[in-house]
Amino acid sequence: MNPHKPLAMSLQDPIKHGGNLREAAKKYQTPLADWMDLSTGINPNGWQPPEIPAYVWQRLPEEEDGLHQAAQQYYGVTSLLAIAGSQAAIQALPYCRSQSKVGIISPAYAEYNYCWRNAGHEVIEIDADHIEAHISNLDVLIVINPNNPDTHLHSLSTLHRWQQQLIRTGGWLIVDEAFMDSTPKHSLLRHDMSTMPNLIVLRSLGKFFGLAGLRLGFIIANPTILAQLQYSLGTWSISNPSRYLGKKALLDTVWQQKTRLNLKQKSQQLQQLLQQQLHQYFDQTIFCTSLFCYIRGHNAQLLHTQLARSGIWTRYFAKPQAVRIGLSQDEQEFRRLLSALKQVSD
Repeated sequence: MNPHKPLAMSLQDPIKHGGNLREAAKKYQTPLADWMDLSTGINPNGWQPPEIPAYVWQRLPEEEDGLHQAAQQYYGVTSLLAIAGSQAAIQALPYCRSQSKVGIISPAYAEYNYCWRNAGHEVIEIDADHIEAHISNLDVLIVINPNNPDTHLHSLSTLHRWQQQLIRTGGWLIVDEAFMDSTPKHSLLRHDMSTMPNLIVLRSLGKFFGLAGLRLGFIIANPTILAQLQYSLGTWSISNPSRYLGKKALLDTVWQQKTRLNLKQKSQQLQQLLQQQLHQYFDQTIFCTSLFCYIRGHNAQLLHTQLARSGIWTRYFAKPQAVRIGLSQDEQEFRRLLSALKQVSD
């Protein structure tokens, strides 16, 4: 482990995430079963797991079960580590460095700021347009690509330039690609990782594969960083059933190809719906990835509240004011969203 230790932990209030349906049900007095949850950005038609054999439940996890090789094949890299979802890496990485100045492109997934601050690092949130003015003073730059929540996609050339600037001072570039599976051509993993020893890429089976409950992801980095993380995370951090199903999902190339096409179509359908229903009444800006749309504007909270009154749960962001809306599962849910949006516009 790194002999230098960050400052003492200073706990902040826990972060709230999408999917908090029980809280919504209580607040809006709508039974839990009556809600349509579009708050998380998770594929609503995820990979369908097969039945798990009894022996998988009865044995401890084994490294030689083929998961590692399946992930190497899927991501096209050799140096990677299986982790219990991206969150495990987000929480552990801050303890692999001595006190650092950390830049996070904002708006961003709030756990990054929370975890790095709690570990004693200095954290600043930076607008994407202002990175060049700050990067020479940073030890770590954290980029979510495409970004959650505002969907911004940074080009490979831009990321490579930042990586080269950071490597001169021993800095890290951390790129969270949790929403990249639908568009792998934009992934930094297409580069030769051996030329980028300061690059750390996070991937997850939670979003594209729709397996958030599996708690399985991967961190791609140089072997030294992975060894630090492995020591920190300990033995058997991933359950045997998760490893068994993760391997099968990663090897199911037919499902992956079909799903990329399906998600692209559904995302375009959602974007068209939002543009048609909101442009007259709401002064909003709409951006979309293949798994969710981000609607920014001063009426965002009103939109979130009125959809909630129709039993449709979305994710509201206060700074800047915005709403994130995920994909509906089927045509029936899509029509329900259409009906609710029409009521909002009336």
